[in-house]
Amino acid sequence: MGRRRILAACATALAVTGGALSMVPAHAAPSSGSAAARAGDLDGDGFGDLAVGSPSGTIAGHAKAGYVSVMYGTAQGVRTTRKKGITQQTAGIPGTPEASDRFGSAVAVGDVDGDGYADLVIGAGGEAIGTVKGAGSVTVVFGAKGGLGNKAIAFNAPTPTARQGFGDRITVGDFDHDGRDDIAVVAGTKVQVVKGAAKLRDTAKPAMKAYTPPGGGVATGQIAAADVNGDGYTDLATVASFDDPADEGTLGVLAGSATGLTTKTLGRTGLPFEGYSIVAGDVTGDGKDDIVIDTSFEDGPDDYLLRLYPGTTAGLGAGVAYGGTARPGSVTGLADFDGDGHADLVTSDTGAPDPDGFNNAGAVTVVKGTGSGLDAAHQQTITLDTPGVAGASEGNDLFGRAVAAGDYDADGKADLTVGVPGKYLGTGAVSVLPGSPTGPTGTNSILVNPEYLDHPTLKAGFGSALGAATRP
Repeated sequence: MGRRRILAACATALAVTGGALSMVPAHAAPSSGSAAARAGDLDGDGFGDLAVGSPSGTIAGHAKAGYVSVMYGTAQGVRTTRKKGITQQTAGIPGTPEASDRFGSAVAVGDVDGDGYADLVIGAGGEAIGTVKGAGSVTVVFGAKGGLGNKAIAFNAPTPTARQGFGDRITVGDFDHDGRDDIAVVAGTKVQVVKGAAKLRDTAKPAMKAYTPPGGGVATGQIAAADVNGDGYTDLATVASFDDPADEGTLGVLAGSATGLTTKTLGRTGLPFEGYSIVAGDVTGDGKDDIVIDTSFEDGPDDYLLRLYPGTTAGLGAGVAYGGTARPGSVTGLADFDGDGHADLVTSDTGAPDPDGFNNAGAVTVVKGTGSGLDAAHQQTITLDTPGVAGASEGNDLFGRAVAAGDYDADGKADLTVGVPGKYLGTGAVSVLPGSPTGPTGTNSILVNPEYLDHPTLKAGFGSALGAATRP
């Protein structure tokens, strides 16, 4: 087709699905409505927590078996002093480590059982189900007072399919507004949804319901949870294709309701291609989530174009083209980093060079959200060479491969976490930049690699996937 994708889509690594922050005060106890869980708080201490996927990590001698690291938030932000490593060898976690399981290929955070503690949802896109290789699975580790407990369940697609990668693309959202998050997983052409339930931890094989995204039937791409019409029910935004994905695609939104996700469409629009990244959040601050997509292709007059589709009471509004300078990259996050009630956009360009000209060092750009949309005049580009940011930029770092946002210090501003999975010859790292009145800042930023956590290091790809939450 003569078209070249410049970046791998990063939405699989993205768990930020909301807009303006609504965080619990420090040290608040979990309560009805799961305020702590909405803040991504796995242990109920009032601080958001961070999960890092290392799907290439070697476990028990098995290459790419994968693992997930959890770092708990504190009044000073994320710190390595409180941590937990999770593998399929960990007590209470179903399964066993096997080569190419890629446990941690995606991570998300949400309260799926409504007990007030956030739970950790982990994809293992390479998991073999019986003799079906690469079918994929999803594991849910339940939050508890003091940290993640030893109770977990795992499930796979109703019909395991070779190399389907079930678990590589996941999102969570309360589609029926019952106080329990539901889990949506891409499964081939469909999206499978597991409803949250009070006794989900006791359900060995949870029921799933399949949905075909608007305009789908041949391929399903990225998904994101969002309340597009502001009715309190989380909706599901999708990118899908009913034909050759290289030729065309559809951005669509399936409506949430009192009975859960429905087939009702809250808007759909055609796209030149299927391979777009999408993110959701309330940019305008009107209580309705907006959808931002990128072109992610270098081909013609719309190269690298961003479009914002505003949420309205009727559903998805007409797309508005971004007025700023076109730049390579994928949309990877929407969160309120400056605490003004408007979600700010993060785009990632993992191909950006370092100061010596070596490629694939990476960079992220943060564009300020306002009542009228994205403000092209107020944006900042951040690398590991930005003054004050911990670390140094080097070729093949892949800074920006994954992005997440969580209020780790409970100050009402989202903190930006950037995955750097190529750092240290593939060991990987994550950069955490605190939020501030002017957006993410290098002041008090940290750069963490798995050695700090006593977790496997050799070509682990630490930071390939990130999970946190800043949903209202």
